[in-house]
Amino acid sequence: MSLQALLNTSVSDAQISLEGMLREHPARAARTAIDLLEVLRKREGASVRRKMAATILRKAAKALEVEA
Repeated sequence: MSLQALLNTSVSDAQISLEGMLREHPARAARTAIDLLEVLRKREGASVRRKMAATILRKAAKALEVEA
């Protein structure tokens, strides 16, 4: 899923998409969450979306730790 799609959908839908990616490709989910956080850093009023992306990033880091 593209960053633009994640930004233009609801936070809930974005989270569902990223969690699906997390199950299949944790490294890709981590990179996408980082990219999303970088874009959101410049936006006001996106605190819920930033928190969601940070949560996905933490889950991805944990999943990658287990894989190693």
